[in-house]
Amino acid sequence: MELIVRAGQHAPSGDNCQPWRFEWDEDSLGIVFVSERADSLYDVEQTASWVALGAVLTNMRVAATRVGLGLSVELFPRNAPQALAARVRFHAVTRDDDPLLPAIEQRCVNRRPYRAEPLHAHLRQELLAVASGEAHVRLDLVESEPLKSKLAALAASQDRILFENRLLHDGLYRWLRWSPQEIADTQDGMPVETLELAPCERTGFRLLRFWGWASFLARLGATQFLPLRAEHCYRHSAAIGLVSTQEPRPDDWVRAGEIFERLWLTATLRGLSLQPITGITFLWLRMRLADGEGLSPTHQRLIERLAQEIGAILPAFLQQTPVVLFRLGKAQAPSQRAMRRPLDEVLTLRECWRA
Repeated sequence: MELIVRAGQHAPSGDNCQPWRFEWDEDSLGIVFVSERADSLYDVEQTASWVALGAVLTNMRVAATRVGLGLSVELFPRNAPQALAARVRFHAVTRDDDPLLPAIEQRCVNRRPYRAEPLHAHLRQELLAVASGEAHVRLDLVESEPLKSKLAALAASQDRILFENRLLHDGLYRWLRWSPQEIADTQDGMPVETLELAPCERTGFRLLRFWGWASFLARLGATQFLPLRAEHCYRHSAAIGLVSTQEPRPDDWVRAGEIFERLWLTATLRGLSLQPITGITFLWLRMRLADGEGLSPTHQRLIERLAQEIGAILPAFLQQTPVVLFRLGKAQAPSQRAMRRPLDEVLTLRECWRA
């Protein structure tokens, strides 16, 4: 059980907030959503969290093959506490390691510029095959240089909003870890090294943690230049992709997260780096699902324009429900990796989930 839960812990979550607790009662494993860890303007109706839950389930399925177990998953069980996001039961299967197993601990976000080498045809087909046959989940890849450049600029534009909206700004800095001691103490969030900032950039970025400075720059109009660095980085990718679903339903979010994690593990196994660049996706969903609550009229108009322009390149962004926008390609290893909390902090033995 520890092996399976540890694999689930290695799944990605927004800002590495790790909003899960696991409770085993010798009959089933409860995956409990710790909502206060996931509190974010991006996480409208817990969409980002349910995508992260899907990634947890994929990792657990892959790891369970090592010990000859399969998973039966009940999402959002009835007659259970609201925080219980999933109940997992196990059954015996033929012991046969999933080929993706080594990628679970190798997988991480890489924010370096990627080498702009095109995807080989066989690799493209292997990635697209991850979502083939899925009734509700779609995967699109954009590889042409002009369209990648346009998407890079559009996706990066959300960085302006990130430093002009107090809730988004504070949410980002809540999860940044600035020193080895802070990383060791929390074992969550993002070490600042994972942002791949140059020393001079890191100084400015640290100064911007004070909302007074960020809002002052916004009043001067300087925040409109903040997306330029991300845009440059995003352009240097083999492809920019989108995972989308037909409907904005919790079960579909989870399934999309399962597919996205399998895609990420496959890419990792093939030597590709990947970075979600999906802030604009969740801001667009806040417009669609919550009428833009928490966003200024100026930002709402900007998000609407960005969404329309992204949809002109990736029609699924408007015609379906976008889930994750991402970039992938070959790159140097990241400077630092995010940590995971100790197992004894997230796994407990209880008898509280039996219906």
